[in-house]
Amino acid sequence: MGKPTRQAALGILVTAALVLSYVVMTAAVVMASLPLFTAAVAISYAADLLLHSARYSALNRLRNSRFGLTIRFLIRQFLLIALCGAIGGLDTFVAQAAAVSLLALFALQIVYSGIQKRISSRRAALPFTLRGLELDALEIGRPPHRFLTSKHVRKMLHLDLPVVVGVLVTIATDDLAYVTAGAAVSVGLAALAVLLLLPGAKRALALPTPDTAIDELNQRLAQYRPQVALYFTFAAISRDFIYQVNMWLEALESLDLRPVIVLRERATLRHLEATSVPIVCVPKAEYLARLEMPELRVALYPGNAGKNVHMLQRHDVKHVFIGHGDSDKLASSNRVSKVFDEIWVAGRAGRDRYERIRHAVTDDQIVEVGRPQLTSLTPWTGSVHGDIPTVVYAPTWEGWSDDACYTSVIPSGERLIQTLLSHQRQLRIIYKPHPLTGTRSPRAAEAHRRVIALLEEDNARRFDQKVLDANSAVEEMAAIKQQLADLRKRGERAPFPDLTEAERTTRIRELQKRAGALYWESLPLEAHHVVTGKIPTLYDCFNQSDLLIGDMSSVVSDFVVTRKPYAIFNLEGLPDEEFRNEQRTASASYLLDAECQGLEAALAATLDPAKDVMAEQRTELKEYLLGTDTPPSTVRFKDAANDLYRRGIQDFPIEVPELSDFPAQQLREQEGAQPV
Repeated sequence: MGKPTRQAALGILVTAALVLSYVVMTAAVVMASLPLFTAAVAISYAADLLLHSARYSALNRLRNSRFGLTIRFLIRQFLLIALCGAIGGLDTFVAQAAAVSLLALFALQIVYSGIQKRISSRRAALPFTLRGLELDALEIGRPPHRFLTSKHVRKMLHLDLPVVVGVLVTIATDDLAYVTAGAAVSVGLAALAVLLLLPGAKRALALPTPDTAIDELNQRLAQYRPQVALYFTFAAISRDFIYQVNMWLEALESLDLRPVIVLRERATLRHLEATSVPIVCVPKAEYLARLEMPELRVALYPGNAGKNVHMLQRHDVKHVFIGHGDSDKLASSNRVSKVFDEIWVAGRAGRDRYERIRHAVTDDQIVEVGRPQLTSLTPWTGSVHGDIPTVVYAPTWEGWSDDACYTSVIPSGERLIQTLLSHQRQLRIIYKPHPLTGTRSPRAAEAHRRVIALLEEDNARRFDQKVLDANSAVEEMAAIKQQLADLRKRGERAPFPDLTEAERTTRIRELQKRAGALYWESLPLEAHHVVTGKIPTLYDCFNQSDLLIGDMSSVVSDFVVTRKPYAIFNLEGLPDEEFRNEQRTASASYLLDAECQGLEAALAATLDPAKDVMAEQRTELKEYLLGTDTPPSTVRFKDAANDLYRRGIQDFPIEVPELSDFPAQQLREQEGAQPV
């Protein structure tokens, strides 16, 4: 078993210090030891602060163990009063002052949290949330200042600090002024916080009725006149699923039609990338049904979900399943897709996959549009592009059940990394796992940690830690992250309140591009990388690679466009010919078994083009999976949308000018936005 990563090890150490501090506080009460109790209290506050500021995963484990933040504060306060009793008796002024002030503080904290919950629930009662469509006529009150609402539970709980300090100093000096002052400061600050919150709360709670809000939104939609919608819903919302939407944003922006994004879960907005496309989030089906978009004729669906039916019931709209990546997984040719008018796939391979369910989906429903997301990928030059060959290991995740093992991380991940690290030729490894890796299976999570540990240990062995930490790019990267965080904040009190969504999107993407370039400068050229965040992107990793090793997933299908060598794990142990026949993506791949047999052939092909027996097959497979290079996939995607829209207008006519009179960019410019 590999060692935990430095981050995980530090989290374990801080958690242990936090738990131990409470044990020491308890012992100090029994021993009536003021110095010991004071030291333990200081450690408990510091450990709590460090855990929250670094967002260690240990916080969830503490919470699940019934030792969450509020419980920890209450226990510490109880032990403080117990210390007063152990040293001077519970009938002393200091003990009584501590108890009364902490009780009053607790009551004010309840009031403050209650107001916050009331604001949240009341504003959540609005039938929709918007981005890129302003509704000034509704006069929705601004919420209280962000300082009063952000992390308010932690802030209010920490108001007990003056009381705690006052009690400890009073016990040490016998001067009652300290506990009196501490109690007054704590209770006074809490009362002041409640008073400061009330005006903003009153303003924020003054909301229009749902009927008024829907009517106003329909008037705004009538002005914008959306023609194509991207619709997304998912039952288990987290940042790990939103990539299904994010991958289509730029393609949506490039359409000639006026686009709109329709979401169903408000949590989605927190993780959605910046876009110039207007967004309407409508959680309830009854309000979604009341949205009036008379020119809408095309709806695009990146995922199969039960709540798709709420949009599918619009009979005057052509419904299209676009998916979130082509692969040979069964999900890429789901029988449920028959409910859509069309299914847009990347190439001939996507069409052939649906032959498996030919009685459910007809050939006329399939449209080949390529993969417009892949235009940034650089093609293979025929040889390694640097002095040190780069291998990208990009496994898929474990899936929803253990019935089928999709990921190679569990059986082969550690062995693969060990083999690559021990290769006679020095290799640079980039580990880019699926964002859901380890979220369901503990075995996958443990294997994932072992892979990371191996790479970090090898970096530490080959480079001095000062070399890894001291880099001129780090400071600029931190500044960019802060700028990105500021740009993602919205509202009148945000750092950039006057930016349009188009302007905001342009700035964010420019910064992300710069951050991606800086990332590769943050470590020595030959150092390994573990990429689990948004920067760099998967496609940035592709452009750094000479060889990809992965599983059967859309990652491999996308990589084929580069025509670089790649290897796929045959985890089922099928004969090579049978596996390649069943999984067309593997037809041009070097195959690895669970023991990593076959890896040497893939590496030899990467290092010596003369040994690359799959080069011709990769070119043929690229055409089969993703279509031809001309016309570009961006043009094919746009043409497919335009064609379907025209047919939708023919089936359900409306009195509007010709399609060409309403390019999306023109409308955005009329509204004051800059073209993206």
